[in-house]
Amino acid sequence: MRKYSFLLFFAIAFIFGGKTVDAHVVDLTNKAQVQSNYEDFYPLIARYKGTSGVTIESYSSKWRTTAQLKALEAELLANKHGPELSLLGKIMIFPDYPAGENVLGQYFAEYQIGKTLSLLPNRVIHLYGGNELTTVAQMATTLAHEYGHHFTYYYLINKEQLKPADWLRSKYAAARELFRYPSVHADGSGAYEWSLPEILAEDYVQLFGSPLAVKGHMQMNVHIPTPFELSSLQAYWKERLGNNYAVLSPLPLRLTGYMLDPSDASYYHLRLYLYSPKAPAYINAQDGNGRYASVNVGTRSAGVSESWYRPSALSDDVSWLFQKDWNDRVLFRAVLPMAKGFNRGSETLVVNYRNIAASVSSRPLFPDVEDEETKQAVKLLYDRGIITGYADGTFRPSEKLLRRHAASMLVRAFSLTLPEGYKVKATDMKEGDIGYKEMAIAEAHGLLGQGGKLRPNEYMTRAQMAVVLARACSDIYKQPEVLRPFRDVPPSFWAYNEIQTLAFNGITVADPFRPNEMITRGQFALFLKRTLEKK
Repeated sequence: MRKYSFLLFFAIAFIFGGKTVDAHVVDLTNKAQVQSNYEDFYPLIARYKGTSGVTIESYSSKWRTTAQLKALEAELLANKHGPELSLLGKIMIFPDYPAGENVLGQYFAEYQIGKTLSLLPNRVIHLYGGNELTTVAQMATTLAHEYGHHFTYYYLINKEQLKPADWLRSKYAAARELFRYPSVHADGSGAYEWSLPEILAEDYVQLFGSPLAVKGHMQMNVHIPTPFELSSLQAYWKERLGNNYAVLSPLPLRLTGYMLDPSDASYYHLRLYLYSPKAPAYINAQDGNGRYASVNVGTRSAGVSESWYRPSALSDDVSWLFQKDWNDRVLFRAVLPMAKGFNRGSETLVVNYRNIAASVSSRPLFPDVEDEETKQAVKLLYDRGIITGYADGTFRPSEKLLRRHAASMLVRAFSLTLPEGYKVKATDMKEGDIGYKEMAIAEAHGLLGQGGKLRPNEYMTRAQMAVVLARACSDIYKQPEVLRPFRDVPPSFWAYNEIQTLAFNGITVADPFRPNEMITRGQFALFLKRTLEKK
């Protein structure tokens, strides 16, 4: 397995007579000096300076056109970046592996120490193996990893004001929960995969890397959780990067079935379940010990999907992972590249071939419900038979609520029935229409249809929801003894009394109330749960 590495240059600033004088102190001076001047041993083939301000130089005959270098710059910019980009001066592509056969790239960091620490400009990234790795896709993960060094050096040096040797006491290390792992080191004293700068760079690839960078990629260190599983780490970056970044829960990836290959019992067929909101996600895999490079198993469509993976249908570089005699266990992970904010991924799915039955789990209930209180609400309603969700296994909590869906939930929640002989008065529904029975019951109990029409396929506003709930739960809710001032619900508002009833009973807590907004399915589930808990 090839590894990434970086060389660290220090620039220590001394103060003499009010002037800053840089005196360079170099780690591994001779090796670093030789490796930092590889360009002296190769002819320059092409150079391009793009809109990013970064100069790309190629010493590989396979990277000789401006179009190729432009494409590499575009890939650089496909990784998420910020003010640290201005400190990157150059990317250099070399034809072979001058730093060693297993080294695909290097980053050269240099910073100064004065009253404050600061990463110096004109940082350099090396990419190796250009005569073999001839496409942007082949370079993408290495480029993201090396840029990850640049990104994280900037934030830990400039923002946390810590030298690399002190990074184990950084807020990052605490958020990463590295105190749990005594093997982690910041001074080069231990194994490569336990190096703190390498963990930082790998975290960058996963959370911020481009779609090409994360396809087929799993973090080098298989013994620590991924950043997708650590809300504290995402919160760390959100605090530094702003509100465009939201903490995300892991995607649900499950092993839901398995069988031996009928033609070769040394292989397993595996059935994997995934929920990927709004966009396709990659399924990546790796041997359980992390000895070999990870691979992409396939791409899954948006939404809920459940598919079998059969070794005979997979390429040789993937199918070996399904051979139980070769692997004790295999790791799977889903990654959803996001155009904005963090990339999103699953927890690592560990498939133990020695006890594969223990690795099987059921499909999650409504995987698209992520808010914890809403999750509790929909589970309660599901357990009581009030909701069923959609056929694809989702609840769609952010969708606006149809009036006929509200009627169905209320009828089931309060066990309402149609009075014998009742004739529907509304003129916009007839027997056989979807939701007719529930809408008829709602009309009969005075919940809907008081204007002569039921409007089953229209959405319901939050104010209308308040009125319907107040009517349905008149024997549950207490009348308000104290009025709550809502900034957007004056006393003259037509549903003022009903909104006050919900507020007094703790059914709604939001201010502003947003009475004219359409209520979502998740919001209605919350209101109904809070109501049932009072019953």
